[in-house]
Amino acid sequence: MRIESVTQLNKIIRNGNVAEHIFQEEARSYEDICSIAERISAKNHELKWIWLAGPSSAGKTTFTKRLSDELNRQGVKTHNISLDNYFVNRALTPRNAKGEYDYEHIEAIDLTLLERHLDDLGVGKTIELPHFKFLHGRREFRGELLKLKPDELALIEGIHGLNPRITSFVDPRHTFKIYIGARTGLKLDGQRISSTNHRMMRRMIRDHSFRGNPVEATFSLWPSVRAGEDKWIFPYQPLADMEYNSAMAYEFPVLKPLVEPLIRSLPESHPGIEKARELLKFLGRFESIEKSMVPEDSILQEFIESPR
Repeated sequence: MRIESVTQLNKIIRNGNVAEHIFQEEARSYEDICSIAERISAKNHELKWIWLAGPSSAGKTTFTKRLSDELNRQGVKTHNISLDNYFVNRALTPRNAKGEYDYEHIEAIDLTLLERHLDDLGVGKTIELPHFKFLHGRREFRGELLKLKPDELALIEGIHGLNPRITSFVDPRHTFKIYIGARTGLKLDGQRISSTNHRMMRRMIRDHSFRGNPVEATFSLWPSVRAGEDKWIFPYQPLADMEYNSAMAYEFPVLKPLVEPLIRSLPESHPGIEKARELLKFLGRFESIEKSMVPEDSILQEFIESPR
C-alpha cells in the first residue's frame, strides 16, 4: 500500500483503510531499526560509543530508545545519554548577532563536563548524569549514576552528535554514527513536501505540550533553529555510518487536528503570521486521523502523546 501523493492518502482515509497502511508503515520503520541494530550487534566487540544526531524534531529521542530496546533484545546492553541534558544554564548560553540566546550553538553544551564524563566512562568510572529542566533553563543533578561495563554501549543522542568537536572526546575506532532525518516521500501537486515545515509542526506540538512554550516562541525561534541546523548539523551528515528516516506518510493527518489550533492562536501581529497562513493552507489539503490510531511504540508518540 505504497502512498506517493496526498490525494492517494486522503482516498485511503476516506475509504476507511488507513489502519492497514499505518500498520505497514510502522512495520517498515521497525524493520529499519532492526537492520541498524543488527549491524551494530555484529560489531559489538569493537564498539563502545554510538552517536546519534539529526535536526530539530527528527525523532532522535524515540529512535534512540527503540534502538536501545532492540539492541538489548539482541543481547547487547546499552545506556542512553542525551546531550540536551548537558546544556549550560540559560544565562550562560551563547548569543547570536541579534543578542538572542543561540540554543543551536555547540557551546550551548557544557563541553568540559561532557568530555570529563566520557573520559571517566571510558575507563570504567562512575558518573552522575545531569538533567536539564527546559522550563526553568537550569541543569540539576538527581543522583542518577552511570557506569559502563566493558561489553556495554553508550548511545549518545543530540543535535551535535556528529560534530567532531564532541565525537573527538572518544576513540573513533570504537564509534558508530547514525543520522536521523525526517524526509517524507509524499508529494503535493507533484512537489515533494518540505521536511522543514514538517519538523516545525512536530516541534510546535512538542514545545507546547512538553516544554511549556507558547506557539509564538516556536515561530520566533524557528529561523535561528534553521540557521543553526545549516551551520552545526547538516555539514556533518556525511560522517554518519547509517541514516534513519522517521517520516511517515500518514503523519500529517495525525498532526493536523493537534497543530491547527496552535497555529490559529498566533497573533495577527506576529512576524510569523504569513508562515502560519502557509501552514494552515497546507494542512487544509489533508483529511484528519485520530491520534489514538498511532501505535504506542511509534516514533510519532514523541510529538503527540500527552505529557506525563
